[in-house]
Amino acid sequence: MKKYLSLAIAAAISSQTLAASHTDSTSANKKAEEIIVTATRTEQSIADTLSSVTVFNRDDIEKFQTRSLSELLSKAAGITISNNGGRGSSSGVSLRGNQTDHTLFLVDGIRIGSSTLGTSPLELIDPELIERVEIVRGPKSSLYGSDALGGVINIITRKANNDQPLNVKAGIGNNNSNQTSVSYGQRGSNYQANLTASYIYTGGYDNTESTTPPSDDDDAFRQTALGFNGAVDINKDLNVSLSYQYNEAESEYDNSCSDGITYAPVLCSPYSDSTTEALNLSAALDITSNWTSILSVGQSKDESETLADDVDMLTTTSGGEFNTEKTDISWLNNLQLNKELLLTLGYDYLNEEVNGTTDYDVDERDNDGYFAQLQFNQGAFSANLGARHDDNEQFDSHETYNLAGGYAINDDLKVIASYGEAFKAPTFNDLYFPNFGDPTMVPEESENYEIGLKGFNTGFNWSVSLFQNDIENLIQYNSDIFANDQIASATIEGIEIIVDGEIAGWTVNTAITVLDTEDDATGNSLARRPEETLNIDIDRSFDQWSVGATFYASASRYNDAANNSELSGYGTVALRGAYTLSDEWKLQLKADNIFEKDYVLSQASSFTGLGDYQQPGLEVLFSVVYTPKL
Repeated sequence: MKKYLSLAIAAAISSQTLAASHTDSTSANKKAEEIIVTATRTEQSIADTLSSVTVFNRDDIEKFQTRSLSELLSKAAGITISNNGGRGSSSGVSLRGNQTDHTLFLVDGIRIGSSTLGTSPLELIDPELIERVEIVRGPKSSLYGSDALGGVINIITRKANNDQPLNVKAGIGNNNSNQTSVSYGQRGSNYQANLTASYIYTGGYDNTESTTPPSDDDDAFRQTALGFNGAVDINKDLNVSLSYQYNEAESEYDNSCSDGITYAPVLCSPYSDSTTEALNLSAALDITSNWTSILSVGQSKDESETLADDVDMLTTTSGGEFNTEKTDISWLNNLQLNKELLLTLGYDYLNEEVNGTTDYDVDERDNDGYFAQLQFNQGAFSANLGARHDDNEQFDSHETYNLAGGYAINDDLKVIASYGEAFKAPTFNDLYFPNFGDPTMVPEESENYEIGLKGFNTGFNWSVSLFQNDIENLIQYNSDIFANDQIASATIEGIEIIVDGEIAGWTVNTAITVLDTEDDATGNSLARRPEETLNIDIDRSFDQWSVGATFYASASRYNDAANNSELSGYGTVALRGAYTLSDEWKLQLKADNIFEKDYVLSQASSFTGLGDYQQPGLEVLFSVVYTPKL
């Protein structure tokens, strides 16, 4: 970590100097005042939180003309995206260099994702259904239990907007693409409700470099989505809320299939039918002026079936049906002990059940989690202490702890230090997949150390975070055995630099991440983790016009744990513009990868003979937005 210290100091000084030289009041100041819940499971402002966080709200999604959740997440520090091609292809999120299954994904506070793969299908979540995304970097097992080893990403379903109760959007683009969404909501003195529906289709392009039919065809994607978010104040002490998200998609992709006898590859045209659902019912009751109790009951489903047009045996040899159902119950109690102390006591219950065409020796497990958190704020000093006990019928029990402290040097500068523990339970595939699972696998464990500075100058917000994550019992794919393997340990060190503000009327959002990942046994870098990434967004409004650009750059990364295959670094540029015709009509135009940069984020297994998963070239989308005054 020492080698990053000078970079961190230089970044802090330059950020402070830059911020001090600009005194315009901007949206950056409003961002610091935004409320975030995910970091502590209690309400606090971004400026007050002791965690490293990024929040994208509905205005950001509209401003960036966001087409996918992975596109939005890639703008945040500490996040690396990997996928198997274009729109709708399987995608993964690495948070601070951790595995893609080390990030806990929530929809309105409810766990989502596959309990067999351990990952969440972010490629299926349409940004049109999203109100905001809260990203918390760093371990949060002391609050959430398993999976929150790298961090937590909470996706909040779209809410009512009184300024635009009805929003209709239709767009067309190249690759035979079109998309439509309708959102309608109402908000009153004691209630809000919003319903959103969307449809997406793209004819796609050939996701792989294979020129052998039928793998040389375009890979299409179609999706239908529905989202609802509602809440009502029953009285001054009781609030009840309900949210629901439904996503259904069909994705074509390239792969080879086994013949079921010799397991030799045969050509096929596979596609997957996928469905995700998330339902949450929550009630918040102010028992006294200092005691609030929140009970949430939720359920999520992740269903995926792999099919093929050209062969009959795919479902029994190379594909199949994999379904996950999670039941999630939580009970939180927030007690304001005095002006300085807030105590949170909570209980989580999680049931995971898997089924499909694969027979697992164990197909269900329960987890009970008990946790406590104490937040302290007095003058310039703040602290957070958390502990959690998880009792899992599959791997017995686990304890995790978290400690963080912050000191405001002055009104504009805060120093923060933290220590956190986390763990990740092995998936059903890790433990019980026929012929490849290993039931002796144990939970992955980590210890994370972090120090940072946050600045809140007028017109500019900035932060510099330095972290080290020591992981034991890391599970990663081993190409020699065609299955996941548990290595001894890994070390991840890094620095994140974030600067948001205004320069000469332009809104600028900058995120820089530098990583050093190492398998302690071999000295190799961990697969698919670039050492450096940079994202810069610049935007400005001119009366009826608004324009913006995104510059993204990534260093090279290794595709495999053995570091035999290196994927080149790359840079892309995207442009966007909008013109407001009237109070009710707006035109939007967005062009991604305008220089048609060829780049690769992952490669197919050598067994398939498909080679690189190719990323999209130039993608253009023209949209019309109608927001009538009702």
